[in-house]
Amino acid sequence: MNQMVPATKITRANQSVGSQLIRRAEEIRLAVNAGIDPTRRGPLGQFTTPPQVAGFMSSIFTCAYKHVRLLDPGAGTGALTSAFVAGQISRKKRPRTIMVTAYEVDAHMATGLMDTLQACEKACTEIGVSFAYDLRKTDYIRDRADRNKALWSIDSDQYDAVIMNPPYHKINSGSLERKLLRDMGIEVSNLYAAFMLLAARQLVHGGEFVSITPRSFCNGPYFRRFRREFFELIAVDRIHVYESRSETFRADDVLQENIIIHGTRDCLHESEVTISKTVAGGGFEERAVCFDQIVRQDDPEQVIHVIADDRGDVVSERMLALRGTLDELGFTASTGRVVDFRAREHLREEASDDTVPLIFPAHMKEGRVVWPNGQTRKPNAIVANSFTDDLLVDSGFYVLIKRFSAKEERRRIVAALYDPRAISTCRVGFDNKTNYIHTSGNGLPKDEAVGLTIYLNSSLVDEYFRLFSGHTQVNAADLKRLPYPTRKQLLTLARNCKSLSDQQLVDQAVDSLI
Repeated sequence: MNQMVPATKITRANQSVGSQLIRRAEEIRLAVNAGIDPTRRGPLGQFTTPPQVAGFMSSIFTCAYKHVRLLDPGAGTGALTSAFVAGQISRKKRPRTIMVTAYEVDAHMATGLMDTLQACEKACTEIGVSFAYDLRKTDYIRDRADRNKALWSIDSDQYDAVIMNPPYHKINSGSLERKLLRDMGIEVSNLYAAFMLLAARQLVHGGEFVSITPRSFCNGPYFRRFRREFFELIAVDRIHVYESRSETFRADDVLQENIIIHGTRDCLHESEVTISKTVAGGGFEERAVCFDQIVRQDDPEQVIHVIADDRGDVVSERMLALRGTLDELGFTASTGRVVDFRAREHLREEASDDTVPLIFPAHMKEGRVVWPNGQTRKPNAIVANSFTDDLLVDSGFYVLIKRFSAKEERRRIVAALYDPRAISTCRVGFDNKTNYIHTSGNGLPKDEAVGLTIYLNSSLVDEYFRLFSGHTQVNAADLKRLPYPTRKQLLTLARNCKSLSDQQLVDQAVDSLI
């Protein structure tokens, strides 16, 4: 007679097998990574998933599957697949069968992926779960395009679960990938967004989606269409962020902030979404947020606001109390017109009789444009001639904003007042790595320009910007969507704050206004 084994012992045994699988997958990941030239990772967009991240991602799947088909479209060495399998076989109600489809185009990575899949098979066999896999050593986008054509748009390649850490790489406008995606009705500028949409389309009704990607899709016009389709396919019910950009992929030079999302195919959006975050040092915080606070119903852009703590609530509430816009003020945000490498022959290290000032981010110092400042290796001047005429603007009061911040720079939005009284010239050029705020191409009224500089340099605005932007770039479109004080309030700021460089005085002036 067979002896009954307590369920708790079965679960513990399963967990032990799962833990062994995770350790083996990590050994494979580290061995493969050691053989990759770090300079290849950026061009290929390859950043493999650390075990603690993979484990967390696998833990947020909620369904108890009897038979589960998993898609990992950018599998690398299989860290996410192994974490998913380990999580499934460690459950009290483990699945009977697991079928994995894993894509990896890089031959070196695919060798490690094969080893990981075989380790998954061994672990499942030990505890009586049937395991099968389909390792596709091909490009995911091209394979999807071929299969769509072959199947006359009827897709039999469907899955119950998707887990992914897709490649992070821009798609060139003239590339084959761009054409294939366009033929499939997808217009995106980055590979990771293409992978997300294609994989979401492959989920069955009620299928679960978990991904870790850059946060850049949360805002901006380049991802507008992506956000609309993704939210039509996937009801997001969990978002996880990392307080530090370097926390997730510490061994790799990843510039973007990362975000993990969990959602379900073809379901209604929940009234509340769980937002969690890993804080510096490894701490963990979690809270529930109304979905309308994350994606506002009246926002045609469907920008995603990640309000991860109580401070985010306060910041959002205070900023939304401002009802002004740039348009209502009669102002416009534009990107600087001078692209230095295109105008190289007209650039000069120092000013001369035939040049005008050329302003780079390096000229922005303590809330003002200081030109020349002797601290930049960039050209200080541009020749004024018929070729450069359209690149220049008439002298006047402008507010300049850096388009890029350094990887761990304290602030994202850095503004500076261009004061024509400090720089004697009739015209001026603004470099393409700056944004500038103007009125119909001309300068702003002085006091309003001062007030606007104070407002944009406040800690409140910087914190609000971080709620919907997870990357280091500040686009003109981002500036346009910010709430703004009224003209009267800008004048009050200019009158009450006597310093553009003292952060405490700037914050006090803005705090007293809002």
